[in-house]
Parts: sequence; C-alpha cells; structure tokens
Amino acid sequence: MKPTVERAPTVARDLLSLTRSGEADRLASALVSIATSSRRKPALDDVVGRLVDTFSLAAKDRRRSLRIGEPFTLRLRDHAGMTVRPDRLEPGVAAIVRAIAASVRDDRDTCADQIGQACGNADLDQRIRVLAHCVVWTADLLSTDTTAYPPVLSCLTAPKGNSPQ
Repeated sequence: MKPTVERAPTVARDLLSLTRSGEADRLASALVSIATSSRRKPALDDVVGRLVDTFSLAAKDRRRSLRIGEPFTLRLRDHAGMTVRPDRLEPGVAAIVRAIAASVRDDRDTCADQIGQACGNADLDQRIRVLAHCVVWTADLLSTDTTAYPPVLSCLTAPKGNSPQ
C-alpha cells in the first residue's frame, strides 16, 4: 500500500472534524491542498474513496432497518430545497453520486471507476467541488438521525458561468 493511501483515512477524518467544528478557513485550505496533487500528500482519489466508504458504511447501517428487498434511496436537493437529478449535476459530482450508489451495492469496480472519473479532472475548481461534496455529504449523513429515511444530500452550486449547460 502506498504511504499516501495509508494517510487517506486520517485526512478524511480531519476534513470531517473541520466540517463539524465549523472551521471554514482551515477547511477551505485543506480542500485546496488535497485537490492540488503532490507526491507527499494523499491523492485526491484516495481521500474521496475513503469518504465514499465512510458514507457507504453509514448508509448500509440505515438500509438494515428497511424491509428485505426495499431499495436504498438518496435524495439530492439544491440550495432552494428542490430535488435535483444526478444527470443535472456537474459530471464530477454526478460521478460521486454513482460511486456512492455502487459502494452501497458493494460494486467495488464501478465505485473505483466513478471515483476515478470524479477525481481525474484537471480543473482545480471542479476537483475542490468534488471533494467538498464528499465531505459535506458524509458529515451530514453522519450527523443526522440514523432513522431518517431517505437521506437528503444538498448539492452545492457553482458560480454562474462555471455550470455545465
């Protein structure tokens, strides 16, 4: 295992801790640092993978309370509370939604492919948005009532002019 992969769980926990404590400046600095590639730091896809795994484990705990055969559902909403379809999200963020769904289904290959698609973008702003969504969604899921169903994920919007059409 690469040293960066070994550090990814610690970095993911630190991001969640900064999110919960409301330390916005430190969180912003950490997001930019992780989204910027470097050999000494955990790779973005390793940290995102750890966050997806953490989200998936929490989601599976909730799914256990469902009746056998009942599908697990996630709801996506925008800042106004309106439902958002995954295909209307930025490609990287949509890939994270698909990675989460694959992880909940224990489809490791699809999950890894989707994480690769989400993190493979060279645009720093998009890489930061992918990481920010993972952190916010995981923190929100971990901090909400475990009986709340279905989990509702808020989608962060990109500034006008940066959104895909």
